Amino acid sequence: MGKISSLDAFFRPRSVAIVGASSDPKKVGNTALKNLVSMGYKGKVFPINPREESILGFRCYKNMLEIPEPVDLCVLLVSAELTMKVADELVQRKRQHDDVTAAVCMSAGFGELGTPEGKQREHDLVKTLRSASIRLIGPNCVGVFDAYSGFNTNFDIGTYPQGGVSILTQSGAFANSFLFWAERLRLIGVSKFASIGNMADVTMGELLNYLKDDESTRVVALYMEGFSNPREFFEIAREVTRVKPVVVMKTGKSEVGSKAALSHTGSVAGSDAIYEGAFKQAGIIRARTILEFYDTVRAFAKQPVPQGNRVSILTHMGGPGTICIDEISATNELELAKLSPETEKALRSICAPMANIGHPDGYVDLTAAHYEKLHNQVLQILFQDKNIDMVLQILAPSAFLDQKLLVKEVGEACREKQPGKTFLNAVTFGEFARDVRQGLEDAGMPTYEYTDMLARVAGNMANYAAYRKTRSAEVAAAKYQPASTSRSAEIISNAVKKGRVSLLEPEAYEVCNEYGIKVPPFRVMESVEGAIAAAAEIGYPVALKVVSEEILHKTDAGGVMLGITSDSALRASYDQLAANIKKAAPGLTTIKVMVQKMMPSNTELVLGALRDKSFGPVVMFGMGGIYVEALKMVGFRLSPITLEDAKKLIHGTIPAALIKGVRGRGPMNVDSIAGVLVALGRLLEEQPQIEEVDFNPVFPYTDGCVAVDARIIIKSR
Repeated sequence: MGKISSLDAFFRPRSVAIVGASSDPKKVGNTALKNLVSMGYKGKVFPINPREESILGFRCYKNMLEIPEPVDLCVLLVSAELTMKVADELVQRKRQHDDVTAAVCMSAGFGELGTPEGKQREHDLVKTLRSASIRLIGPNCVGVFDAYSGFNTNFDIGTYPQGGVSILTQSGAFANSFLFWAERLRLIGVSKFASIGNMADVTMGELLNYLKDDESTRVVALYMEGFSNPREFFEIAREVTRVKPVVVMKTGKSEVGSKAALSHTGSVAGSDAIYEGAFKQAGIIRARTILEFYDTVRAFAKQPVPQGNRVSILTHMGGPGTICIDEISATNELELAKLSPETEKALRSICAPMANIGHPDGYVDLTAAHYEKLHNQVLQILFQDKNIDMVLQILAPSAFLDQKLLVKEVGEACREKQPGKTFLNAVTFGEFARDVRQGLEDAGMPTYEYTDMLARVAGNMANYAAYRKTRSAEVAAAKYQPASTSRSAEIISNAVKKGRVSLLEPEAYEVCNEYGIKVPPFRVMESVEGAIAAAAEIGYPVALKVVSEEILHKTDAGGVMLGITSDSALRASYDQLAANIKKAAPGLTTIKVMVQKMMPSNTELVLGALRDKSFGPVVMFGMGGIYVEALKMVGFRLSPITLEDAKKLIHGTIPAALIKGVRGRGPMNVDSIAGVLVALGRLLEEQPQIEEVDFNPVFPYTDGCVAVDARIIIKSR
């Protein structure tokens, strides 16, 4: 028997040893073995228990070394204290027989305890197994199963229908609850299931990458709490979402991201906010509720990814139909389809005179004058219309309809639809609703109880379809090479040598100029006459700002003078600024000032970047000025960021009305703002000494955008 790959061994092992197997029906070691048999596993099973002769008809062994045949995988169900003894046996066996490839440790009592002992035990377990190239899932998990191979270590799930859903979860209880919920109406079938627990060795990213090429997986469902290397995960996810949808339920929204007192960028950056941006950037659908997670996953499992976002609604009830339209109107993800003239004509020829056809666009209300065959005929017409990508049908089964015939007619119509047409159903209420739902589900047509959720799921599917269609051959996996000889590198290096934590404002503007980020014209002078000459060159109005390594907070020290419109006003402002600085820094012998052009006021934006301890380089965009921290209307993306990603960040963060221009202000030049975001990502990639960059405010104009204020925070020695 040849060797099996490490990840294949978790789902399709040819043989398995269960350490801690038991003949006691009340113990996990018994249930896990029963469920393995129940799922239909055909490989060889070796229970390990020194006190038993046989369990459930399988010969029992005293330890791993006693098994005479090859073993691919070992399941650990013993106490945490005994795992190290078993790990040592696995290493010894691997050296003797070169067989064991993988282990699943379902036992608790490791790093999840948060104690030094638990963390050390987990570290030792992984280190020992890695010394023999044995991969580990867990500890502290409910294990894995593959409905196609029949392999199963889950002690709660004995058997489950085969299907296209694969589940990766950091919570075994959450994932099991999904399966129990769906089982009643056979809402999903499963390909693979992996509860990864503490994720001490095998990561969620590795398993996600494995599922990318798994032919039986149509959609991947993730339950995620967070982990130490999210950047690696999202790099993998970008590749997976190119070929199949990924839906996530992410918990833990507390703001624990990196912060910096001097930067707005740092103060509004939380780990969940960055996760949110990274999900969008990677094309992962993030569900807002548990039910939305369940319902979105199963829609992708049973229906094709739509070709677009144009929706037609078929109903025989006004109220539920209106609720569905309201939900569609509240999102930018869907639009009501414009029925073709041929479709309208065909529908009017078979529907009752009182039927509502095309008011609003895409809406078809058959009224109470509907019957089983009519649903078949109308659906076939809608499926033929090239203007329609998705059909949402709303049913309320009633006593005057033959429920089985209704399901048959709908199913026959669905079989005739072209590939790429997505069909979802809401079956709202009534004595016969369960029968109709069950019939439709068994025929591969997902059903929902509520029409607003029907629209929300359709929106998620359309959103993913748009991502997959427009995703460019982007993501610069290759890192930028540090431009160590550039002027920016020289400026930063000099500041670091002096032990400073930030660049002076003129230095920050020099860096901006080198990276193509537009800033107001400025000059640095050491006298009032020089300042007046600079203002004449730049043009009034101007601002005066003190430039000094000893004055970190210029405004607090009285070192900023704004709105200067003449030579005389400049002279007076200069004298006042000099007097203020002499009080704030009496030892300062020379006062340098920056003369800066005052830019026309406009909508205030904030653009920034930070080097997060978990995510690495990240860029930020949002509403700026005094509201940035109060409103936190900001979004994040991982760097490097493409121009298209940057545009999506802009449009997804602030209201469309502001982008188009309000109260006499022209439209924002989105391309120029996006260009600054791309440059910010480059800046952090190329200049590793930079910790954070904060442009607040940035003024957007119709012909470009200008960073009016710039702060660059650096690593001190």
